[in-house]
Amino acid sequence: MGRARPRRQDAGALARAERPGGGTAVSAGEGGRRGPASVARGGAGPSGGADPGAGARWVDRRAYAYAVTAGLLLLMLAPLFRRPPVDSFPLSTYPMFSWGRHDARTTVERAVGVDSRGGRRPIPPRLVGSEEVLQARATLAQSIRQGARAARALCRGIAARVAQQNGHADIVSVEIRTDTFDAIAFFDGQETPLDAKLHATCKVGAR
Repeated sequence: MGRARPRRQDAGALARAERPGGGTAVSAGEGGRRGPASVARGGAGPSGGADPGAGARWVDRRAYAYAVTAGLLLLMLAPLFRRPPVDSFPLSTYPMFSWGRHDARTTVERAVGVDSRGGRRPIPPRLVGSEEVLQARATLAQSIRQGARAARALCRGIAARVAQQNGHADIVSVEIRTDTFDAIAFFDGQETPLDAKLHATCKVGAR
């Protein structure tokens, strides 16, 4: 009789053996047949957990960010503690806001609309010729410097634009003026000029 062939046993039964701690070990045979997912899980480390150093690195990065932010804030505030105070760039004591003014008067060139009752209110910059306040003021200042003829020409142009605006239907004339105000009193509601000079006046349409 020929030799009896050994019984073929279940591959899964032969592949597993009990660990001393009660877990399941993977045999070399089964380990050789592990798929990519098994290999990926095994790459997490002997305990199957995440990299223990990742959390520490994250904390270090946050601490670094906080330190840089605190340093920049201290650098910005440093000029306040210098005696005498030193204003420089980019570190400034912002003297335009922190130093007292001996004279709060300010002079502005402006276009003013006059209603039928004699009330006055500023003409919006866009009707002067620009959406930008400073550009509109520069236009007024230039016309005043160029003389009465230029001021009257600008006044007529503003009056023509005012006539097309329903929101200014009560305006009957336009004035080009240079007014001086107490800036603090102005924002406290006292809008009457301390000094005024009229350069040009013109009627609005047929009003």
